[in-house]
Amino acid sequence: MTGVYHCPSDRRVAEWSYGLNVFYELGPDDDYAGKPRTWRRWSQIPQPTVTILFAENAGGADHIMPNFWITADDASDVNSKRHRNRANYTFVDGHSEPLPFEQTYAPPKVDLWNPLR
Repeated sequence: MTGVYHCPSDRRVAEWSYGLNVFYELGPDDDYAGKPRTWRRWSQIPQPTVTILFAENAGGADHIMPNFWITADDASDVNSKRHRNRANYTFVDGHSEPLPFEQTYAPPKVDLWNPLR
């Protein structure tokens, strides 16, 4: 696979390199903390400069499922080591940053994935 959905540093073939934060796909009938709130309009995100929209995935799926994470060890769907122990994250406001995963998710103090935090 090539193109905008494939990172040049990703050695996997025919898989997505980036995944959408699944909080933006969930509906009121899905099982997650904070339901029935949905996040279909980015203008509703309380802190768009510090809320992750896309990230580098580990499994090749088109989404990342932080709604199921309890500890940082649960985040196996994020490829947090692709770029020298960092991954690229795109935020709701449109900017991107290379960050260590621990700066995006370290409960209970840090959670840049959940729009409700």
